[in-house]
Amino acid sequence: MFLWSNNVTHARVRDAHTTFIPALTLLIALALMPAAWAQMASTTQNMRRVGARLACQCGCPDTVASCSMLGCSFSHPAKDKIAQMQAAGVPDSTIVDDFIKAYGKGIYRSEPNTFGWLVPYLALAFGTVVVIWFVRRSRRLKPALVVDARLARYNDQIEQELQNLE
Repeated sequence: MFLWSNNVTHARVRDAHTTFIPALTLLIALALMPAAWAQMASTTQNMRRVGARLACQCGCPDTVASCSMLGCSFSHPAKDKIAQMQAAGVPDSTIVDDFIKAYGKGIYRSEPNTFGWLVPYLALAFGTVVVIWFVRRSRRLKPALVVDARLARYNDQIEQELQNLE
């Protein structure tokens, strides 16, 4: 009987170790995860800053940073090359110049200028003016019918004929 209780005690200790070690590992991983996420977010943000100035060469109208083609043959290697160059401390302008030398001037996408920022707001203002003009025009009072003696006679005749139809 003493032996049985001793085996139970060892089983409990073994169960405690088998649950403690994975829980400790999970706790350490969770503690280190925010630092890893911050590093990945910083790298991704830096890569997007440069990739937004380069046109994707797969045939889509997007930039290297925003290409949504699954398994794109150009943007994925370009993103890796940008990340490697940034990790080596190469400035953004040099990275862009390197891509321009390799693929030509057609790859460069400049940042939007003032006109590019104003167009959406001007379109919104123009649309608002059109809607206001249309609403005012449709709510305008309609001119009253002109009462003319010659038309009154025909209106009476039409009314009589409509009465006869019923």
